[in-house]
Amino acid sequence: MRLDFTLRYALELAMILPAVIFAVMPVTNHVRPGIFAWICPVAVGAVIFSAAYFGAWQRIRVRIMMIPVAAVIFAMYAILFDTEAGKKLFCFFNAAMLSLSCHMYAVYLVAPLEILNFSPVFLMPSGFLSLGISVVMGAIFFRTLAVKLPMLMSHDSIQDIWRRMFILPCAMSALLYWMTPNSPRVILTGRVRPVALALITTIMVMIFTLYHIFWRITERITEQARLRRENDLLSMESKRYYELQSYMQRTRELRHDFRQHILVIAGLADNGRISELKEYVAGIVRNSGQTYKSFCVNKAVDAVASHYDRTAESQGTPITWKIDLPASLPVSEPDFCAMLGNLLENALNASKKLPPEKRRVNVMSSMLSDVMLGISIDNTYDGAITWKDGLPVSSAKGHGTGLISVRNTVNHYGGHMDINAGSEIFSVDIILYGISSRT
Repeated sequence: MRLDFTLRYALELAMILPAVIFAVMPVTNHVRPGIFAWICPVAVGAVIFSAAYFGAWQRIRVRIMMIPVAAVIFAMYAILFDTEAGKKLFCFFNAAMLSLSCHMYAVYLVAPLEILNFSPVFLMPSGFLSLGISVVMGAIFFRTLAVKLPMLMSHDSIQDIWRRMFILPCAMSALLYWMTPNSPRVILTGRVRPVALALITTIMVMIFTLYHIFWRITERITEQARLRRENDLLSMESKRYYELQSYMQRTRELRHDFRQHILVIAGLADNGRISELKEYVAGIVRNSGQTYKSFCVNKAVDAVASHYDRTAESQGTPITWKIDLPASLPVSEPDFCAMLGNLLENALNASKKLPPEKRRVNVMSSMLSDVMLGISIDNTYDGAITWKDGLPVSSAKGHGTGLISVRNTVNHYGGHMDINAGSEIFSVDIILYGISSRT
């Protein structure tokens, strides 16, 4: 077996390397720690050269060798990155689609140079040209893959779409693979070559345009979702303001009437009318019994806590609060309040399934440093939890649906989230880092 023939196999199979880069770029923030992350690039190279050696030995066409090689690399890809299966499949098949487009374009472009080459692999100049086309494609799609696609995958409003989104690049990859001819003679028949080159170019322009349109639509949806969250927060703060205003008005009235109450109480006591005295005092207590609970000095967080405290009271769930947060947070108040609301809603929904005597929710949040914020919420639940895409999903309708949003917020601030589901207690512990700590 000639060395140059094996190198030609390796060069053509090296088209997989740009595909690997295309697949990794959108999920670089989701890599699992460990030694496998360091040996994975070496493993990819070993797979390519092993396949090149075997293909050169058995004289197998490269397009056939690509299938088992892609399967092995996808297995490593699935292990290495910690994100939802739908997103992994989309990124992988999107990379395969782009790489196959480059390879197919190169096949049609270099057909005149390959007409006398009867081997099942490119000549060296054709192989280098194929890699060069991949570099150009990577430059064109760089912002889409490295910036726009990761942001799209982090948007809460379109999380469900990724479960089916991979079907499109998967179908396109299969079509491009099927359209790649085995012989340059087929390409040079009639007008096949110019029509195919124009078609491939048109397809890639359409894909680029569709990604851009999808990006714009998602940005609009996300902006609307952000405005809804801010409006909900403003509504809670407005209700909290009127509660405080009402409480202050009642306090002023009690202060104004206090002297008269003292005179009446003193008169009843002097005359020994104890039963009437008790009844009068009970009436005062009833009229002044509504108190104002303050949870923390941050008005936005205080409003959210007040809202869910009333919800917990209405459903008969005891909830304890230990919130020590400053007036100004190191993270966005709407982001933090949306995260807190999602966690509290899940906790109350889970605890509500239990008998009243077993219901309980505990909330703690404080500053761990000037730029580090911690939050911990635990609640009782019925123990019915399954895991999906790295997150717990309860059988209770409506419970756990906000954890994707919570995880995205945690990732946005470079924080950490630990979820523990025991037999009776479910807990979520989160650390967020402020903007100044990440710059």
